[in-house]
Amino acid sequence: KGCEVVVAGGGPAGIPAALAAARAGVRTLLVERHGCAGGNATMGFPLHGFFNNREERIVAGIPWELVERLKTRDAAAEVRNVGVGEPRGRGSLKFNARFVVSRPEAFKAVALEMLREAGVEIMLHTWVADVLLENRRVAGLVVENKSGRTAIPAGAVVDCTGDGDVAARAGAPFERGRQGDEGLQPLTPLFTLSGVEMERIELASRIVWPYEVVGSEAWRAGCRGSTIRLEPWSRLLQAELPEFAPLLKQFNVWELADGIAYCGNMLHLPGLDASRGDHLSQAETAGRRMVWQLVDFLRRHVAGFENAHLVATAIQVGIRETRRILGGYYLTYDDVVEARRFPDTIALCGYRVDIHGYDGGTVYNEPARGTQVKDYGSYGMPYRCLVPREVEGLLVAG
Repeated sequence: KGCEVVVAGGGPAGIPAALAAARAGVRTLLVERHGCAGGNATMGFPLHGFFNNREERIVAGIPWELVERLKTRDAAAEVRNVGVGEPRGRGSLKFNARFVVSRPEAFKAVALEMLREAGVEIMLHTWVADVLLENRRVAGLVVENKSGRTAIPAGAVVDCTGDGDVAARAGAPFERGRQGDEGLQPLTPLFTLSGVEMERIELASRIVWPYEVVGSEAWRAGCRGSTIRLEPWSRLLQAELPEFAPLLKQFNVWELADGIAYCGNMLHLPGLDASRGDHLSQAETAGRRMVWQLVDFLRRHVAGFENAHLVATAIQVGIRETRRILGGYYLTYDDVVEARRFPDTIALCGYRVDIHGYDGGTVYNEPARGTQVKDYGSYGMPYRCLVPREVEGLLVAG
């Protein structure tokens, strides 16, 4: 049987899409390949984008409602960069002036709770296998799970897969990666540790970011972020981890006031396209191998990690870019750094231009005009960007 709206992907884009549709009174189905909702928001790292670098909150609606519900469980807090430390973005000490931290398991629980309350039908452990097309209109999805393959007619489909899987299968035009050579930013394996003694990590290897936590006493006392630089051990890394040593420059560590350290951002796996099944498998296997070897190395060589234990790896490898669906408008670098708004703006973003090195060894690429949005403000995202060219009945988000 069909639905009026089918949302493919239950991550940070798919959750609000499904909630908005269901609350509007239409029958809504959410299809998610994992065993929970939440996607990238369950990896333990800060949630950027709610604020611009003037500390103005620019995202409201359902996403902020989710944050507020997490706060009622003492499972989220806001963090302010107090403006001291090395510059992170040309000409500015405010890499992220304010952002949100949340506990991953609570995020999963709250997301499913809100979806159930709204009456969203949920299919977990379910993949999009194909699309139903009527001429150029997407008329539904073909999904597959343990029950087999099922056709689901739909009045409208929202592609929140992150990789534009539905749009690509429907024949919507897209680009892939960097213009010119289709180079892709590297993938990143993320992981969590227990038993990390941050106070003992050698000062030469650690940058402590000065943040002020806006939350409960527990959050204020125990939430902090650092970057671990691995240069002091580069020769040892080359000798003991030759496969990954050129990619192990530094990584971020976040403690969310629960004794767990969420680690890994800036670990890089280059040259892989996560929209390809074989490359995604290579990334997952190499990423877990990298994490296990790195944790073992840290325990043996780096002060403060002697008693660290690998608690978990993230639900999936971190993906920065794959397909870029071509919509009714093409948002550009100039639009971002000039803080442009549009008549059909439906969302705002104040996050900087963030491009990781394509070779995996370079941490960041610095564009010619810098990374910050003009006057630390916000730019608009036009609705037209969400409407793929040459295909009807389909929107793309996330």
